[in-house]
Parts: sequence; structure tokens; C-alpha cells
Amino acid sequence: MQYDVLLVHPPSFYDFREKVSFPGPIARTVVRSSEQFVTIPFGMLSMADYLDRNGFRVLVDNLGDRMMAGQDFDAERHLRGVSAKVYAVGLHWAVHSQGAIETARLCKRLHPNSTVIVGGLTATCFHSEIIEKFRFVDGVIRGEAEKPIVELVRNIKKGKLISETPSLTCRRDGKVTVAPLMKPSVDLDEYEFTRLDLLEPKSSIFLQGVIPHWKIPVCRGCVYNCVSCGGSAYSYKTYFGMEKPAFRSPGKIAEDIQKLLDQGVRFVGLSQDPRMGGRTYWEELTTALRAERLDVTRLAFDLLSPADDEFLRALSRTKKPVVLTISPESGAHDVRQYHGREYSNEDCIQTVRLSHKYGIPITFFFMVGLARENRETLRDTWELWEELCLLDQKARLEGTFREMERHFPIGGPTMGQMILLDPGSLAFDFPAEHGYSLVFKNLEDYINGLSNPSWHQWISYETKSLDKNGLVELFLESIDHAIHEREKYGMYGKVEAAVERFGVRAQRVMINEVDHIQHFDEAEQSRRLRSLKTALDYYCSGTESLTESDPYSYRRLFEEILHESVGLIEGGPTDQFTGSIFRPG
Repeated sequence: MQYDVLLVHPPSFYDFREKVSFPGPIARTVVRSSEQFVTIPFGMLSMADYLDRNGFRVLVDNLGDRMMAGQDFDAERHLRGVSAKVYAVGLHWAVHSQGAIETARLCKRLHPNSTVIVGGLTATCFHSEIIEKFRFVDGVIRGEAEKPIVELVRNIKKGKLISETPSLTCRRDGKVTVAPLMKPSVDLDEYEFTRLDLLEPKSSIFLQGVIPHWKIPVCRGCVYNCVSCGGSAYSYKTYFGMEKPAFRSPGKIAEDIQKLLDQGVRFVGLSQDPRMGGRTYWEELTTALRAERLDVTRLAFDLLSPADDEFLRALSRTKKPVVLTISPESGAHDVRQYHGREYSNEDCIQTVRLSHKYGIPITFFFMVGLARENRETLRDTWELWEELCLLDQKARLEGTFREMERHFPIGGPTMGQMILLDPGSLAFDFPAEHGYSLVFKNLEDYINGLSNPSWHQWISYETKSLDKNGLVELFLESIDHAIHEREKYGMYGKVEAAVERFGVRAQRVMINEVDHIQHFDEAEQSRRLRSLKTALDYYCSGTESLTESDPYSYRRLFEEILHESVGLIEGGPTDQFTGSIFRPG
């Protein structure tokens, strides 16, 4: 195929099918995305649409999703067969650092006469380093990319220097040159975020057995300054030149939802809190949603702060199956406030009560590993977790959510382990001021760190309270406690809870063994890691088959702790109890 631009979404780790890795809890941070984070940023679709409307042939190629589909997919053969003037590789989230750079390297090797660029939040933060260190990358588009990439293709077609492209960092006469940023968007109405026809493979959205879902932005930017967030007001001002968020008009959002419904998408998420646009904005949005006959199965809203009765009543009056998410991050007020969230646990509880009053489910997300967090402060999170579980239980017993619960199981709060500190966040740019110290200080550190086999080696920071070992222990303890709470409130049965606890114990064994394996030569490391991976995957997910060979006794070791975890539970042999502790939710 011949394109002007191929927009490539890489896997997190390009060689994940050849190298042994233990992703652990990092796979929990984005639901339904897997440890390869195959869900594309929705900005890729707006870029593709803008190129298409300007007369350029374009495709969004979800390479990560293709590679996850099966071992028989040959990424090199695939990219060799797709010809484009520009290969634009996404480096939005830091977890893609290794995968994006290796994909860019491959594109340049296969198509040396084409232009290879990268872009996204992480690429923007490390733009000069990328051009200085990786000669196969011709340029980095910084900040918003829709208009600059169109200008880039025009310059290439006209035979002009790519250095004349706005918002582009590149080499000119052997030196790094940084073009001024384009003026940032005032609003988002000139872009389209629903062009699923420009995305391949379609399994990126339409996966068998899963209700199709997609998100559209309420705005680009933020008014809050959460310390560890690379999408904060500080980050957008510093790296995108945006003094304030650019919003999408309520009428456009209603149109977007209908366009997604017409393409078969049933779950729609609105990214960012509409209240950031002010009262008039969210009133117009809820009015527009109420006026349209949108047959959506679920409509999700983000809350970046607790909500009042008036806003929640307006959501309920849309007569749409609304669900809410809010991320207080910690149940400890001091930790939350230090992170940038200026509200109390009482505010959280009141938001739940008001949401339930209008029959609206709300899920709380917590993040373990923040500055000032330790075992003592984590107890405050568990106390808040307990209150939230009690409120959810009461709502379920009273039938508050009725038919909606079929599509939105009320599973209580959930959490993630931070693992990677966002480049471009306040915590990354000014770590000492915000209670952090950096383990990964540049892109090369992220690439090298993420090339290690285990998630505990990927932790990119420490806090004043906890070193990396302390963070690992806190992460695992938090998962243990979550299992206890889920069993207590009936979200897990006894067998499932036991298997989940086995998963935590298995992770502890894996961590110790991976650290031990590092003392052997490379060949022996490879043999031991693969044997460890085979045994762990068999007992934790059932995705591997075991042979009689057990050269390092990993099978025997996991068998022992599995029997200790589930051996006393009625219901059948232990080989029925495989499951993943690190599945989302």
C-alpha cells in the first residue's frame, strides 16, 4: 500500500514476543489495553482526519495490536510492505519509550528514503535528546500535531527543508534546530476524533466478546496541577504553549457520540471534566445530550474534583446511562493535597451519596506510590475504600442501578501502582520540590530501564519516604489488601481470592528470582528467565503448557505455594484455579 503518512502506534516493548518480561501490575493501569498498551491515543485519529481532509492518503496502523494478535504476525514484513513518505511513530505515554524508538529504527531501516518522525507528550518532553541520540529519527513534532504534520508533508512534497515545519525539532547542517511552536488551539471544533475508518486493524475497537468502546475529548489541556501528571496545566503550558484548555463545543460532542454509535461503538467515554469549562459549558453539554436520541449503552464522565447536587442532577436529566470516575489517588488527606487534589474524604463520600441519589454509578481510582505515602498513610486509603465499598453494597442491595449494572458491574474502588513517573510533570521536572528523586532522568534511561525483564526494575522514581524496594513492597501489600476487601464484599469468591493471593506470592518469588538471575552470564540468564516465565504464566494465567522438564525447580516452587494458597478450598484440583492477579479492575 502507498500512503503519504503512516501513523504507527507501537507496542510498549517492540521485542516483547522474543524477550522474556514480567509486566506485573503495570498492565492494570489502562483497562482492556494489555501490558503492551495497544489502545491508541485519540489524537492519532484527529491527526489522520486532518491529513485526510487536506488531501493526503493516511492510515493509523496499530502495530502493537497486530503484534498482540498472534506470533505469526511479522512486524518487519508488514512494515516493509507499507510504503509511505512519512512514518510517524507515536511516543505519547512513557511506557512506549522502548517500543516507539525501536519501531522508528525499523521504519528507517526498511524505508531509508522516507521521513521518520515521532510525536506525543513523552516525545515532546525529550525532543532534543531524541534528535541528538537517534540518527534514524528525522524529526520530533512537539505539542499539538494536527497542523504541523500537514505542513511537514507539504514541505516534503514541495522539496523544501523539513526544518521549515513549525513545532518540529530536527537536524539542520548537523545541528539540532528547534522551530517555534504553532499557536495552540483555541477550541477543538476543527478536528474530528471519530474516524475509525482510518484505523487498522479494526480489532483495536471491535474485539470479539467485548462491547466496542472509544473516548472523545471534552477538551485538550487542564486547569489542575496534579504533581505526577504529564497532562497537567503546567505541562500543557510548558510543552504545548497552552495557557488554558481548548474545549470542544457541546453540539460537536453530541455529534461525535452519534458518529460513534453509527460505527457500532456502544460504550463512549468523555475524557476530561466538563466542569473545567464553567457552568455555562456543562449546562449546554447536558442540554445537548438530553435533546439528542443517543442510544448509547454507557456514557462515562471524568470527575477531577467532587461533584455537587446540581451537576449530578443535570447528568441524570440527560436520560442517558451515565457512569462516573474520580481519582482522589489517596485516602490520606496530606498525601492527596501534596499531590494537588484539594478536597477531603468527606467530599468524596458526599459525591458518592449524591451520585447514588440519581442512580449514577461512580468508580474511585487510587494510585499507590505517591510522595509522602507509606504504610501508615495507606491505612487511610483502606479506611476510605471500606466506606466506599459499604456505599456500593448498599446501592446494589437497594437496586439503585437497575439494568445498568448488567453493563457496568459495581466492583468497588480500584487502584494502580504508579511504576513510571510522567515525563513533563511537575514531579519529573522539579523532583526535589515535590518529594521525588528520579531513577530515570532522560529517555535513554526509560528505554534501558524498560528493557529489563521485570516490572520491579521499571520503577522510574523513588520518594523521600520509600526507595524502590519499599515501593515494590507497598505495591504488593496494596494488592493483597484489595483482594481482602473484594472477598469481604462479595466481589471475589473464596477460591478466586485464594488464587489472587497466590498471584501476589508468585510475584514475590519472581522478583527474588529475577534479581538472583542477574548474576549469571547472558546465556544462562536467558534460559532461567524463560523457564521462570513459562512456570509463572502457567500457574497465574494458564497461557503456557508445562513439559516434564523443570531444570530450575520453578514448577515445583509455584506448585507448593499454589497448594498452600488454595489446597484447603473445596471445588476441585488446583489446576482449575489459574487466573491473573494483575488483571484490570
